[in-house]
Amino acid sequence: MTSKAPPPRRNLEPLCASAADLYAPVAREQIGRVLESWLAANQATPFELLHRPDLIRKLEASSRDLQHAFQKVAVPLALARGASVHEVMRGLHTVADQAIARILRDEKQGLLTTVDLRSFAGASAAAEADFGYRLAAGVAAYMAAAESWEGKVERLLDLVVAAPADGPARTLALRVLEPALEDICGSELGLAQLIGTELELGCFLLALVRLAHGGTIDAIIAVHPTLQKLVAPLPAPGARLARHFENGDFSDLRLMISRRVLADLDTPRRLHPGSAMGEIAAVRGLAVAMTAASGPLLPAEDVAEAILRRSERLVEPNFVNTLLLEQNGLAPGLDALMTVLESVTGDANRRRALRFVEAAILAPQFKQDLLNAAGGAIGALQVLARTYRRLTRAGRGVVGVQDLLDGIGQTGGAIDLEGGVVADLAGGMTAKPKKLAVLQAMASGETAPPGPAARHAADALQKLGVSAG
Repeated sequence: MTSKAPPPRRNLEPLCASAADLYAPVAREQIGRVLESWLAANQATPFELLHRPDLIRKLEASSRDLQHAFQKVAVPLALARGASVHEVMRGLHTVADQAIARILRDEKQGLLTTVDLRSFAGASAAAEADFGYRLAAGVAAYMAAAESWEGKVERLLDLVVAAPADGPARTLALRVLEPALEDICGSELGLAQLIGTELELGCFLLALVRLAHGGTIDAIIAVHPTLQKLVAPLPAPGARLARHFENGDFSDLRLMISRRVLADLDTPRRLHPGSAMGEIAAVRGLAVAMTAASGPLLPAEDVAEAILRRSERLVEPNFVNTLLLEQNGLAPGLDALMTVLESVTGDANRRRALRFVEAAILAPQFKQDLLNAAGGAIGALQVLARTYRRLTRAGRGVVGVQDLLDGIGQTGGAIDLEGGVVADLAGGMTAKPKKLAVLQAMASGETAPPGPAARHAADALQKLGVSAG
């Protein structure tokens, strides 16, 4: 006799169990998604919708928009919980009706707070923590007077300045203002007022890092001037908010921004569409900035993992082929491959990058192509010397790097002998001081790779009575 397993219990609890749950970040995010078009058309955020009776009445009047929003939430939720769509929608309606009835009742009774810059501190001090939504209604109404997204941002930041200086009243004021700023940062149009418009993903993420960790990033830019090309100064509202972050305000918002950086970095989108070298520069810039900013809000292990996954994309064959196609000739192509090796993290990624460099250098036609690209033997030796130095630094610890370094040295020796570089220098009519300087540079590995060519130059110096050291 076999027993039939009982069916799993259905979870019929609504997404939000009470009106208060609608104000939580996850609920506001859901509202923003399902009512995205309606909110954009009314230039409003979820925070404003939840706290402005005029918007609530307007949405209720648009019954089709409201019903469609409920359906978009209810269908996947019903599937996940093994419930009917009707049951889930009934629960959602119940919670929404409670929230709507409460705020409309408070409006009718004159309980919603009215605020401006002069009264905000006093209103925050007088507000009861359990009825913070009434103070939030005053904030939403103050935002409504703005005629643009930039105006909303400025008004919120003005209220931050007008908030009580310290104590429980300031804590409550910032707790009310933070969700409003979170929704601004969750809106692409609102966020643009804080970090700038029309940014490629790499610059967008760097701007977010600068917004949340401004002081740290500004210090890094001071010692990494190349970052200045990637990280534009924040617009005035963003710079204002960054200063509040530096003062310890809005830790939840800083955490939200930091998490968004990690999430967006893990998408398949290119950081710098249209330029493979730009993509590499963006990865390097983010690695420097995020590592510097790592801490409780941006854990170092999460940063390392995110950069590791981005590195994997830099050693994909399609990306490398695109990178080489962008280069004008063999020497720039070799430099680009070395840049990949210098930029990626993780042992596996470094090994893959080294294989691409190796494939280029050990190709049968490499020596002749290099001679043609560099304009002769002297130029070819200089390219090899530069590659040798970069490979020594970037390839440290990678299996097979020493064999490749030896191969570069052998190629340099062959080019020297076939082109008669050292022989011509040692026996030519060039003035002795210039001759010695050129041979010294070759012997030291500056203009020829260590190996046969460098040793040949050192031997020539000895015959001229000069030590190569």
